[in-house]
Amino acid sequence: MQEFALRYFRKSQALPGQTDEGATGKDTDSLVQYTKAPIQESLLSLSDDVNKLAVASFLALMRFMGDQSKPRGKDEMDLLYELLKLCQEEKLRDEIYCQVIKQVTGHPRPEHCTRGWSFLSLLTGCFSPSTRLMPYLTKFLQDSGPSQELARSSQEHLQRTVKYGGRRWMLPPGEMKAFLKGQATRLLLIHLPGGVDYKTNIHTFTVAAEVQEELCQQMGITEPQEVQEFTLFLIKEKGKLVRPLRPAEYLNSVAVDQDVSLHSRRLGWETPLHFDNSIYISTHYSQVLRDYLQGKLPVSAKADAQLARLAALQHLSKANRNTPSEQDLLAYVPQQLQRQVNMASIKNLMGQELRQLGGHSPQEAQISFIEAVSQLPLFGYTVYVALRVSMQALSGPALLGLNRQHLILMDPSSQNLYCRIALKSLQRLHLLSPLEEKGPPGLELNYGSADNPQTIWFELPQAQELLYTTVFLIDSSASCTEWPSVN
Repeated sequence: MQEFALRYFRKSQALPGQTDEGATGKDTDSLVQYTKAPIQESLLSLSDDVNKLAVASFLALMRFMGDQSKPRGKDEMDLLYELLKLCQEEKLRDEIYCQVIKQVTGHPRPEHCTRGWSFLSLLTGCFSPSTRLMPYLTKFLQDSGPSQELARSSQEHLQRTVKYGGRRWMLPPGEMKAFLKGQATRLLLIHLPGGVDYKTNIHTFTVAAEVQEELCQQMGITEPQEVQEFTLFLIKEKGKLVRPLRPAEYLNSVAVDQDVSLHSRRLGWETPLHFDNSIYISTHYSQVLRDYLQGKLPVSAKADAQLARLAALQHLSKANRNTPSEQDLLAYVPQQLQRQVNMASIKNLMGQELRQLGGHSPQEAQISFIEAVSQLPLFGYTVYVALRVSMQALSGPALLGLNRQHLILMDPSSQNLYCRIALKSLQRLHLLSPLEEKGPPGLELNYGSADNPQTIWFELPQAQELLYTTVFLIDSSASCTEWPSVN
C-alpha cells in the first residue's frame, strides 16, 4: 500500500518539505499508518465536494473504531450505516478503503483495530474498489492474512464481490449486529421436488449460485453447464410471488421474511441425463412425476398401454409389491384424464406390466419412468396452463412450454403445436390486469421483426411467474444479445 500511497495520495499527505520521491522508510510508512488525529482533507485527490465527504467518513470511521468520541444520540450502528451510505458514492469508495487500511495498520489498541477490520470485512463484501486500487488491496489482505483472521474473511468477501457484484443494499440492523459479533451464519431450508427439504448454512454474503452448486454436488453434478440448468425459485405469500433467483442474488437480501420459501428445480434440460447418483435419481423422478400427474407432459387418453406402463413404474418406485387398489391406479393417472380413460383396460395392462417388471428395484423403476416420460411432448420445457389465448385456433386451455430457446403453445388434447416463438425475437413483455373481477391476469408478448411485428397474449394465474422466468431465461442465454422491454 505504500507504493499506492506514493503514487496516488495527495502530495500534501507527505511530510512537510518532502516530495513523493523523497518520502522513504519511516516517512513512507506513515502515509498508510494509524493516526490519532482526524484528517483535514482526503487521502486521495478528490473534488472539493467529495473531499468534504471524505473528511466526514474518516471521522465516522474513527468514532466507530472508538478512537474518537461518539456524538450524542449516535451509536455504533448509526456510524456504520453512515459509512456504508457514503460508500454508495462510487467516487468515495477507494478513499474509504484507503482510510480503513491506514487506521488498522499499526493501531496501538487491538480492540479498536479489530473493529476497523470488522468494517473492512463488511466493506469488501458490499463494494468493490477500482481496478487501480484492487491489486494493492489484494496484496495488503494477503500480507495481513497470516496474523489476522478478518483479513482472510475480507479476501473471501472481496473475491465474491468481484464475481457477483457485491451486496450493495443496506443490511438490516439485526443482521448487521450479528455480523459485528461474528454470528454471520444461519440455517436455510431449501425445498426439493418430492417434499424433501435440504438444510444448509449460509452467511452474510452467500449468493444463490453457491447454494445451487452445493445442491448439485449432493446429486453428483459437477459439470458447470449442467449446474446452470438448476435454479432456485423464491415463493412468497403462498404463491402470490414466484420468481427464479439470479445466480448473483444475495440470499440474505431476499430470503428474510417468514412468508418466503426457496425451492430448487431443474429449469434447463440440454445436458443428457445420467443416473449415477441416488439423490439425482429421486430428485429428477419427483420433478417429472409432478409434471406428468399435473397433465403438463401430455399423454393421449387412448394410449392405454403407455398409461399402464407409467402407472406400473410409479407403483414399483414405492417398493410396493402388493396389487394396486382402484384408488392407487387412479392416483397414477394424470388428473385431467381420469374421467376419460378406460380404467378397466389400464388395470389389466398394468397387471401385465407389473409381472414383466417384477425384478425392478424402486430406483430402477424411477429411472425407467424418467426415460419413458422423456419421450413425451413438452419434456424439457417448463409448462404452464394458459386458460385463454389470443388465437382463434385455440378456443380452450392450452399448454404453454418454455425453455431457453423457445416459447411454444400446444393443444393438450390433440397435442398439435400451434405457435413457436424464439425468445431472442421478443421485443416487449407486458403484464395485463385481469379482465374480470377475480379473473386471472395475463401476459402480452410483442415479438418478431420491425417488418413483421407480432402480438400474442395469454391468461393464466401464473402470468407474473411466466414473465419473471422468461426474462430469467433470456438473461442466462448467451444467444440473446438484447433484453426485451418489460412492464
